Amino acid sequence: MQKKPAFTLIELLVVIAIIAMLLAILVPSLQLVKERAQFIICKTNLRSYGLAMKLYLNEHDDKYPESKTSMFNGDVGGTNGLPVIPWRCQWHDERISPENNPGFAGPLWEYMDSQKAHMCPTFKKFAKVHGADHPGHNASIPIKPQYAYSQNAFMGRSYGVLKESQVINSAETLVWVEETIWLIPNWAGWVLNDTCFFSRHQDDNPQWGDFIATYHGTSIAKPNDGKGNAVFVDGHVELLDPYYTVDLPGGKQARAGFIYSWPLKGKLSPNIPY
Repeated sequence: MQKKPAFTLIELLVVIAIIAMLLAILVPSLQLVKERAQFIICKTNLRSYGLAMKLYLNEHDDKYPESKTSMFNGDVGGTNGLPVIPWRCQWHDERISPENNPGFAGPLWEYMDSQKAHMCPTFKKFAKVHGADHPGHNASIPIKPQYAYSQNAFMGRSYGVLKESQVINSAETLVWVEETIWLIPNWAGWVLNDTCFFSRHQDDNPQWGDFIATYHGTSIAKPNDGKGNAVFVDGHVELLDPYYTVDLPGGKQARAGFIYSWPLKGKLSPNIPY
């Protein structure tokens, strides 16, 4: 009886080696594709935020809503039976979602009433590892991110602009931005909590100002080395370098957060313009 041909040990090892080589080539490529897809989702979300703001402005006499309550209104906790949401943990407390508690919906929620539109997959990945690092974290509140974006605090306030028509350069002024959730020595002294992005001028204790996110284009092990997305008043989305600075008279520097946030003339003044 004739035996059926079989692989020799050498042939089997060769096949295994070829499979290992293919995996070594394909796995990094697949990871890059996944990261690129997550990045596109983040940009798409921000474009939707920009559109939602345009729709709101068209129906409200060109006036911006208050930033810290515009999408998720954490200030109403404790009223009408709503749970009290610890301020510093708002971004990862699932009770603040209007899908769970409609009373927490801000005036922009009706234009973007899907919870998925408020979350960047890249942010969610970093939050799993670094989310509990934020100041004042309440360990009893699980890290379940609810939003990843903050509205420019200079929009809708008397020390900035009340209306979009008052913005000097719509292509250079952000309206929504990704904000960091962990402290960065000498750079980020405050982190995401509500949806208010207040980046202070260098002449106004800037280490306590909010800071643009650093989680795009880097690894979990190096969370401070990346960049953050923002949507500008004109509707375009741009990836920003949080560490970008411009020298000012008197030896001072304007930092990226303020450079892109301040909507009026004197954006790069050496003195506080607000």
